[in-house]
Amino acid sequence: MNGERGQALVIAALLIGIGALAIVGLRTVQERVLANALAQDTGEAAVEAAAAAVADAYARHLDSVRAHVFDVPRPTVDVVALLASPATREAARAAAAEAAARNGAAFDGAVEARCAGATIEIELHHAGRLHRAALQADACSPR
Repeated sequence: MNGERGQALVIAALLIGIGALAIVGLRTVQERVLANALAQDTGEAAVEAAAAAVADAYARHLDSVRAHVFDVPRPTVDVVALLASPATREAARAAAAEAAARNGAAFDGAVEARCAGATIEIELHHAGRLHRAALQADACSPR
């Protein structure tokens, strides 16, 4: 009877050990899932902030062209030049970095913006993931 009790204690100890190991494993997986979700949310916030900065620059550019529509020579809308402008690129990068910082992360990458049809596509990489946003921009489309 004493031997059976000893075997039961060994089995109980093994089961407790397996349970503890399972709990530690679940906590590790949970932390990884939460970190991935935070990185995803941060990247999405960063690309949306960058898109807002590009949209602001685009709106200012259109307003400037409209304000000088009767000038000679007449100004033209040049979205490609606007998107390549260092000021636009830096504003988008700074907006992405600020959004990432508000989410407790750092963003030190670049923001890419380009015309694609009648939209402006904005892309950035954060935490190994590509994040994209798009803006309606009729001036991107050739006439």
